[in-house]
Amino acid sequence: MISILTLSLILFSCKKSSQKDCEKNNTGSIMFHNDVSGSADTIEIYSDTTYLGFVKKNDMLTVNNITVGKNVFTFKVYGYSGSWPSDSIVVTQCNVSHFSIPLPPISDKRLKKNILPLNNALEELNKLNIYSYEYKATKDYSGYLPSGRHFGFLAQELKDVYPTFVNLNNNGYYSVNYQEMIPILAKGIKEQQTQIDQLKKEVDELKGLIRSQQPVAVK
Repeated sequence: MISILTLSLILFSCKKSSQKDCEKNNTGSIMFHNDVSGSADTIEIYSDTTYLGFVKKNDMLTVNNITVGKNVFTFKVYGYSGSWPSDSIVVTQCNVSHFSIPLPPISDKRLKKNILPLNNALEELNKLNIYSYEYKATKDYSGYLPSGRHFGFLAQELKDVYPTFVNLNNNGYYSVNYQEMIPILAKGIKEQQTQIDQLKKEVDELKGLIRSQQPVAVK
């Protein structure tokens, strides 16, 4: 039977050997996170045409022996044709980089029904609070939490205004589909610009009225 001391020495030796390998080969690792909402239960990952593995929804996959520097990978939803490239992912020697896989949404008009115009977006957006924050680790959450200061919404508040943008994950925590917010923000900007244009028109009319009521200067 292998003693605890012997097992520790084996694990230390493997870790030291792995450290030497990444230094010798100038490689690092990437942990891919499949946090996207929608029907993408499984996403396949490729480097050029080389299959690297797959990651299920709300799960993660670590790929080792990645060349140091900027790397671009290709993603494909399992069982569907078509793929899309990643942004440049920077890998550093013997370190693990984290990358959340973005899923390009299907937007073809031929695949949509019950199409309705969006109104009063600005009114709904004014109900939202926007925060800066840092993530904190909890005992019952094992997912990746990025460091540093971030900006966004609180899922519990957002679901009161836009419930379809908030998803309760299998781990019991909420995630936010920020991608769906883009059309809402664009519509809010358009509505605000309409208000600005109307105010400009009213100001010009008032200026014209004032000028017309001013007495003509006597030469």
